[in-house]
Amino acid sequence: MKPDLCKISVWRSCQSLIVKYGKWVLLLAALIPLLSLQASIFRRYKGQVVDTLNGMGGTHVYSTPVEVNGSPGTLSAYSFSGQTAAEVSAVLTSHLKLPPVPRFSGAFLTHQENNRVQRVLVLPSGNGINACVVLLFDQALRDAQRSANKPLAWPEGFASFSGTPRFTAVCASTRTSFATAEVSGAPEDAAQEAASILRANGWSESPAATPTFRLFSERNRLCAVFASRNPQSGQTTLSVVQRNGAN
Repeated sequence: MKPDLCKISVWRSCQSLIVKYGKWVLLLAALIPLLSLQASIFRRYKGQVVDTLNGMGGTHVYSTPVEVNGSPGTLSAYSFSGQTAAEVSAVLTSHLKLPPVPRFSGAFLTHQENNRVQRVLVLPSGNGINACVVLLFDQALRDAQRSANKPLAWPEGFASFSGTPRFTAVCASTRTSFATAEVSGAPEDAAQEAASILRANGWSESPAATPTFRLFSERNRLCAVFASRNPQSGQTTLSVVQRNGAN
């Protein structure tokens, strides 16, 4: 498929997702640039995670270069219709031989194979429907090891959330940033605290929310907050996705 036709096709797919899943998917649709690289990136980095996502019927929406903890990496997004975040998370943890996640939850998982490190963020729909989106951050093991001991901070433009980030990813071309931190308390409490911080900084909350998944807007910025129990550490993980300059 020609690059221009590929962009049109993927954008139409994202438009249908926006109608079906809600405004928060705009955070994902915002990452469409550089689609001409999509096929080569996708073919190059296959493995257990990708095979599992494809086997579950996930739709590969796009891939784009990002900086993961300050080093090169790739972000790929998959959409699922008819399957909840908890169901997709359960299959992933089973296939990757990781501890199970809570029954009604998405997840943030880390997996290593073939000299690569893959972090997987499973986001619920926030609208009470059986659908979810999976963000796959892929990085060469040597790059991950190089940045492992670097001190991390919340990306520029983020509110001052609790905890110190242990993972960040930045897509400069789309002005979209991702960060996760381990925080104290239950996932519901962590999401509520983050929501209070955002509201105090002038953000407005969307009604499409759950106790652990919240969506906010502020002028031309969008922010999604998701808290979950990390099955690998047992701690609460706070994940934040923010898009600056959204239309």
